[in-house]
Amino acid sequence: MRMILLCGGGGKRLWPISNNTHSKQFIKVFDDGNGGYRSMLERAISEIREIDPDTQVTIAAGRVQTEEVRSQLGFDVSLTEEPSRRNTFPAISLAASYLKDHDKVDPQEPIVIFSVDSYADHSFYECLFSLGEIVENGTANLVLMGIEPDGPSDKYGYIIPASSDPVSAVREFREKPDIETARKYIEQEHALWNAGVFACRLEYLLKRADIVFGSSSYAYLIQHYPELKQISFDYAVVEKEPNIAVKRYNGTWADAGTWTSLATLLNNGDVGQVVRDDQCSDTLVVNDLDIPVLAMGIKGAVIAAGRDGILVAEKDRIPDLKSVVDKVWLEPRIIGKRYGGKEVLYRTDSSETSLLTIRAGSSVTIKTDVGVRKTLTVLRGAGEQMKPGTIFTIQDGEKWQINADTDIELIETMIEFEIEPEED
Repeated sequence: MRMILLCGGGGKRLWPISNNTHSKQFIKVFDDGNGGYRSMLERAISEIREIDPDTQVTIAAGRVQTEEVRSQLGFDVSLTEEPSRRNTFPAISLAASYLKDHDKVDPQEPIVIFSVDSYADHSFYECLFSLGEIVENGTANLVLMGIEPDGPSDKYGYIIPASSDPVSAVREFREKPDIETARKYIEQEHALWNAGVFACRLEYLLKRADIVFGSSSYAYLIQHYPELKQISFDYAVVEKEPNIAVKRYNGTWADAGTWTSLATLLNNGDVGQVVRDDQCSDTLVVNDLDIPVLAMGIKGAVIAAGRDGILVAEKDRIPDLKSVVDKVWLEPRIIGKRYGGKEVLYRTDSSETSLLTIRAGSSVTIKTDVGVRKTLTVLRGAGEQMKPGTIFTIQDGEKWQINADTDIELIETMIEFEIEPEED
């Protein structure tokens, strides 16, 4: 069995902690059990490996996010890079074609597909593995996970099963309803929330890609990706498939992609350096800065402080955040790198000063363009020909190789300068 983990979401719903490269699935807000924090992505991979360390997971992420994926997971997971955002079916098709053409996976292999931006307990990940077993041993072309609702909700689509058995055929699907209609679905038809979790054989995905895009070749899909039809997996596959089964899941599962949902999951707690008085209640405070945030008398709100800005909002205004944040959207200042990370400290039209963090054992090539000078000052750590206080300058297309013996922090100052014309 293989898994495809969809990890290509954007960064506006959790602004200012997230941005287009350091998006919601990468922010570290969940307790790691060791006094620190981990991201949605790290948590999902950790849960899967706890069940079966040998399960192969392919991450489907945007090209701008691959550095961040490598920064958090290293190189021991496979990764497909989406050249642009084209919705879930193109992303899944690209990953499936990669499994076929690059990893040479057997077309009969069960594939489980799920998204990273939900919060669930350990039993959810155990259920993922059971979906693969149902595909392996059953006759359905497609197997879904259906969430047992804890109450009526207008946030999710609904699966109407043919029976109340743990695994059942699917009778039909319903779009997101109003609350009263949702209550009737649950009471009268044993309806389940559609979690966007799918399982099928690899061959099935490839055939659907052939139908929708004209080819399931990785070379074709990657070349034509920006032109592929922008369509969800639900519309391209699920709604057209008559032979579908659903597996019931009745454990913890929740959307983790907005500040409102995170406030519930984190029990309106604190992340980072936060001090609050006893009059501050029903409020989530997340601080990604290295200075404290003091909250006094704030009720029913979200406070988030990050390198890209500061958010102070009443919870009932959070649904409007994505549209409002366009007014203050800046170039990202936190950028994950496969060797560590980059934080932009100061930026002008012709210069940029950044803090680079390089993990021990990494090898990094610092490059410049013609007309650009970079000065690097080592603050902490050691590597080949460098120690704290070492300063070196490169310019006009030069390169400098850094081999980190320990974790290294350095300041990089980049300045563009005019090139004087050569004299005749």
